[in-house]
Order: sequence, then C-alpha cells, then structure tokens
Amino acid sequence: MSIAPAPAGTSTPLPVGRLVGVGAVIFFANAALLVLQLVAGRLLSPYIGSSLETWTSVIGVFLAGIALGNAFGGKLADRYPAPKTLAVLLAVGGLTALWMMLFPQLLGSTGLHKSLPLGPRILILAAALCLPAGFVLSLLTPLAIKLGLPDVGHTGRVAGVIFALSTLGCLIGNYVTGFYLIPILTINALVLAAAGGLFALAGVALAMGRAASAAPEGEKGESDSSVAGAPRINPHAFPSIAQAYLVVFLASFCGMTLELTATRMLAQQLGVSLFTWTGVIGVMLAGTALGNFTGGQLADGVNRPARGLNPRLALGWTLCGAAGSVVLALLVYAVLSRTEMYTDLDAITQVLAWTFSLFFLPMFLLGLVSPQVIRLAVPDVAHAGRVAGRVYAWSTAGAIVGTFATGYVLLSTLGMRNTLLLAGLILIATSMIVARVWENNSLLYLFSIVLGGVVGGFILGIRSANEEGLVARVESNYYTIKVTEVEGDEPIRKLTLDHLIHSSVKLFDPSYLYYEHEHIQMEFLRVARTATPEPKALVIGGGGYTFPRYAQELMPESKIDVVEIDPKVTEVAREHLGLQHYPNMRAIHMDGRQFVAERVPAGTYDLVIQDAVNDLSVPAHLMTKEYNDAVKAALKKDGVYLLTIIDSVGYGKLWKAAMATLCQSFPPENVVLLTAEGPAPGESLDAWDKSRRVLVIYASDKPFNFTALSNVVAAQLPSDVRLRKIGGALGFDMGFVELPGGGPVPYTARAMVAERAEYLRRLRVFTTVVPADRLKPYTDREPGVVLTDQFCPIDNLMAEVFRQRNK
Repeated sequence: MSIAPAPAGTSTPLPVGRLVGVGAVIFFANAALLVLQLVAGRLLSPYIGSSLETWTSVIGVFLAGIALGNAFGGKLADRYPAPKTLAVLLAVGGLTALWMMLFPQLLGSTGLHKSLPLGPRILILAAALCLPAGFVLSLLTPLAIKLGLPDVGHTGRVAGVIFALSTLGCLIGNYVTGFYLIPILTINALVLAAAGGLFALAGVALAMGRAASAAPEGEKGESDSSVAGAPRINPHAFPSIAQAYLVVFLASFCGMTLELTATRMLAQQLGVSLFTWTGVIGVMLAGTALGNFTGGQLADGVNRPARGLNPRLALGWTLCGAAGSVVLALLVYAVLSRTEMYTDLDAITQVLAWTFSLFFLPMFLLGLVSPQVIRLAVPDVAHAGRVAGRVYAWSTAGAIVGTFATGYVLLSTLGMRNTLLLAGLILIATSMIVARVWENNSLLYLFSIVLGGVVGGFILGIRSANEEGLVARVESNYYTIKVTEVEGDEPIRKLTLDHLIHSSVKLFDPSYLYYEHEHIQMEFLRVARTATPEPKALVIGGGGYTFPRYAQELMPESKIDVVEIDPKVTEVAREHLGLQHYPNMRAIHMDGRQFVAERVPAGTYDLVIQDAVNDLSVPAHLMTKEYNDAVKAALKKDGVYLLTIIDSVGYGKLWKAAMATLCQSFPPENVVLLTAEGPAPGESLDAWDKSRRVLVIYASDKPFNFTALSNVVAAQLPSDVRLRKIGGALGFDMGFVELPGGGPVPYTARAMVAERAEYLRRLRVFTTVVPADRLKPYTDREPGVVLTDQFCPIDNLMAEVFRQRNK
C-alpha cells in the first residue's frame, strides 16, 4: 500500500483541554490493562503451571490482542471519531475484565482444562483469558490520537503524548500493583478494581462527549488540514507505508529483546526478586514514555518546511544512536561489574542505579522512533487513526516476535551479550532503510563507529569465553547456568543459576553435600525406609541433583522422581556434575504443580521434597493451600512433606506464611520448622535469628518424632556407607579403605584423612527442631498470612530479606 504525500500546512492550535481529557482516559485505561496483565499468570497458574511457555503465552497473547486492537482501532477511529465511541469501548473493556475473573472459576468448577494436553492447553487458555481484554482496550489508542489531533502539523506531538501517557499508565499500574495492591488484595479483587475503573472511565468519556457537543463551533478544535497557501506535500514522507511498518517492527523487536535480556543481566549481579523485575520494567517504561513525548516534539519540529531539515535523517540518527547505546550498555556493564561501584548502596538503590545506567538511554532513544514514523506516514487527518493504529499494530507485532525469539531462541543460543549485539546490529541496519546514510558525513561517521563496536563486541565475546575456573556456561530459557571448578585436594564443582550457587559437588564423592539441609532430606528418606523396603520420593527442583545422586548411591533401592522445569539444568548435571543414569531415578521436565496435580495418582509417595528456590525468587503457585492439598493427596498415609525456603526467622515473613498455610492442609501441631544450621560456636540466638539461612518445614498427618528419627539414623548409617566404585569408570585412580561397620569406600590417596573425618561427621543427626516457643514472639508480633491461589504476595513477603541482604 502506498500513501499520498503528507501535507505540511500551517497548523491549528492544539486543543489542550480535549487532549488532556483523552490523555487521562488513556493513562488510566493502560494502568488497568497492566493490572490485568500482571494477574493473568496468577489466574492461570493452577491450570497451566508457571513455565516459560506460560509466561510467553500470556505476554504473547496480550501483545497479539494489542496489535489486533490497534489495527482495527485505526479504522474504527476514522469512521467514528467521537468520545461516545471511547465510552463504549471502555465499557466493553470492563466486561472483558470481568470475564478474566469468571473464566478461571469456570475451569475450576468444570475441570474442562484437564481434557486438553498441557502443551496446547497453555496457549488455548491464555488466548481465552487474555485476548479479549488486550484487543478491546487497545482499540482506544488510535481513537485517542484521532480525537486529540487538530491537523497533520501536530501528528507527532499528539501521537507522542498519547503513547507517553499510555506507557506512564503501564508504569504506574506496574508499581502500584506490585508494591501496594498485591499484598492487600486478592486476585479477583484486583480484577474487579480494574473493571470498575474502566466502567468509571466510560462515564468520564461520555461526559467529555456531552461537553464537546455543547462547545461553540470555534472551540471544538476541528480544522481542515489543508490550509490555503500552504505547501501541500512533505517531500520526505515514506514512499510506502510498508516501510514505516518495517521500521517500527524492527525497533520494537529490539526493544523487547533488550527488556528480556536486561532481566537476565541484572540477575547475574542482583539476583531475581520483585525489586529487580520492577526496576527493569519501571526504567524501561520511563525511558520509553520520555522518548515518546520527546519524539513527538522532535517529529513535528523537523517536519516544518521552514526548518529546511530532512526528518528522515533525524530518524536515521535516532536509530544509529539507539544501536550505539546498546553497545555502550555492554561497556558500562563490564565497567560496573569490575569496579563494584554500586556495592555500598542499599538494595533498592542498587537496582535502580544498575537499571538506569544500562537501559534508560537505549529505551529513551527507541521511544523516539514511533512518533517520528507516524509523522512521516500520516497523509491527512482523515486517515490519522488508521495510520497510527496500523503503525502501532506493527510495532506490537515486533514486540511479539521479539518476546518469543528472545525467550525461546536467542538467549539460549547466542547468550546475553551476543543477543544485545544482535539488537544493535538490527537497529543500525534499520537506519539504512530510512535514510541514505552514505550521503551524510556525520551520520556515516556515527554509523561506522557503532558498526565497529558491534563487530568488536562479537570478537571480544568469543575471546572472553575462557573465564578462569569455568567448566561450562550455558544460557537456557530460564537461567544463565555456570559450572566452575575450585581446585583443592579434591576439586569441587559449583553450579550457579543466575546469582545463586545452587549446588556444590565432588565428582567422585556423591555423599558430599554442600547444603546441609539436604542431609535432613536424606534422614527422612531413611525413616521412610523403615516403613517400606523401597521408599518412593518426589523432589520438586533438581538443580545439581546432589540429593537424588546421594540417595541413589547410598540407598539404591529407593525410587526418586525429580521434577526439574529446565531440561538444560539436567543436561549440565549429567555432563559436568557427575550425575549418572540411575535405574530408580526419573528426571521429569515440566512444571512441578502440573505434575503433582495431574500426573501423580493419589497415595504415591512416602516423601515429597520441594526444593524449588532460586535466590529470592520462589514460585508463588507452589506455596498456596491449593498446591499443599495436591501434595497431601500425592502422599501415602503418614507420608511427609518437606518444604525448603530461604528466609530469616527474625525479620522474614515467608516462613510464617508458609507454616500458616500448611496448617490449613495438615494438623497444625504437625507443622514444624527444622534447620540443619544451628548457631555457630559463640553465636547468640538473636544473631542466628536475624541471619538468612535455609529452613525446612515438616508437614504430615503423622506427628514429628525427633527421637524416632535419631534412632533410625543411628541404626542405618553405618551399614549405608557403601559408595560405589564410580571413579574407576571415569579413569580416576581409586583405592579403598575399610571403615568401621561399613563396606569398602572409594577414596584417593590424598583424600584419605578427609574421608575418615567425613565418615565421623556423618554420624551426626542434622535435623534440628527450631522450638515453637522460640518462634512464638515473631508470630505473635506479625502472624503469617494464609497463601491461596487468590492471594499469594510471595515477592512482597521476601522484600525485607532483599533489603537486609546488602546492609
């Protein structure tokens, strides 16, 4: 489709009052849309889990709805450009919000979702829940631009203001919901609040329509875009609308790639938490909003004939600058990582400092693009809604492709740095679409510098791959996975997932457990063996597979199912951490809740262990009463559930909520807090309480009996020291030593003394009860909240731990 040249006549004064009203409606409508996006995953997680497929389906469906809404909204805006249309759309948007509340209840009451295989179910349910709201609420943006636009001369400015306000609405919705609403409201209450807000905005839009009808003709702000005696054409307009679509598509692709990669980069330095996510989203949205607003001013300024400027060159400079800022972000990241410039700041300030330093400038420059493109693409006011809608639709389509490409392909194949460099390369190539770079010396100079930086970045990335002690580095769809080796008498390999050292293993000693809470897990498996000769255990969260490997070596008759959502974690454990293919161990790659709720027959397991933690990120849908009920159903009579969390007894809130929630599914007297990390010699109880550590919560229909557990451990331990001769198969020179009460134990000559000390250490019982009277002052001061699928503010419960960590 080609377009007529854009008129550039003298402009009518901007109708500020109407633009403010329309802008306010768009601001609050997009805030409501962001609320619905944030709760959509929580609404669906009981039925489709919380995996990469879930997240990308929800995001992708919302973006698809936004793209379709803008495409159709442009036609609607040109045909019915009235506040009444705005009111009708807002009211229908309120109905789609109510649908988002009713649909999960329908699934829960009928069980219709269980008839669908999990793979297609994720996309089908995400589309049914999210597409209506995303589509209807995105019809508003082109209409708002049309209503606020008096003539073509103000196209960039009006489009920039509307885009900026919609982005700011998303920003406010993100922060208010994440920090204030989720901790106090249920999910359904949030949806009802969004629906109520949309209905209220419909009333405001109707009032605007009445005011506009009552205004005198001269104050309505309508004018013909063609002014007598003014130039009729814009010689720099895009010759084809398809060119405009391609530019915004590629720019948005790079913007979404940058946003998804940013979270992975910050996870290396600051971990994963509510603060890192909101920091990234907030700075990205703030940069985009300011860029949209500034871009509108720039677009109208450079398109004025009196200026004698080429607006296509301005857009080329913008794209080259955005590409350069991406390369600069990598350099800044390297400098900040090495200098530790922000380490003395408090936790929240660190997040904002890192995010602003790295990503504000690229997102600001990318935010400049859409208003400039729309200004070059709009031929007249009569087609303003249609052109703006289609441009925004193609921009959203680029974001959709960027989401799926980055989440599924780019990060896991290219890695973080090369993914960013690819985004820079795309942006600098896009600049050649909009401007003849080679005809402008200054622009060509910038182009050459940025291109050299991109190429140099790829080369340096290859050379820097050999990190000291690095055994393997793998980018998966979920984590940056690193295996490093620490030299010593017996080399130790550490598995790091993003920011957290998840496991530490000795290749030839499966009994070595770095995290002592895994000894608690083994002790309960020993207790289970007293009731059945072949105890069956389920482990949610594989990581380095240290406990399953330990259990299979010392108790090969036990049957262990390990549910690990990331198949690459399992691959790394097999290739680099000594995990073998044990006949009685299954590795299952899917969401833990979906496995427990839909794949496990009732009364299957003697022991269920949940160890799915990653730094400060805890899967919310694995902490609720509904999930605990499913776990209880999966247990045999008197089976045991062990929930692992990382928290502080003194100032933490998660352990209190977890215990309060478990008391809804198990007898309260049978919910007990355990630890393997008692106070160190000379450490006060108060200091112990205030430190962050691994805690294990015991829950069962059977009362916890410490004496019985101690007796079982003491009786079984000596006969279990029968580690297999696995070193020989790996080409490692092994010997044997007889230990009292046990069979031959492999050892290296240099580790003989250490092995004897390790055997003596094993005689200790690791399970330690944190007394109830020790916990009572903390629970009396602030009782734990009960977590449900409707109310589970996990990130907020971990917020204080995040604040305290860097003090």
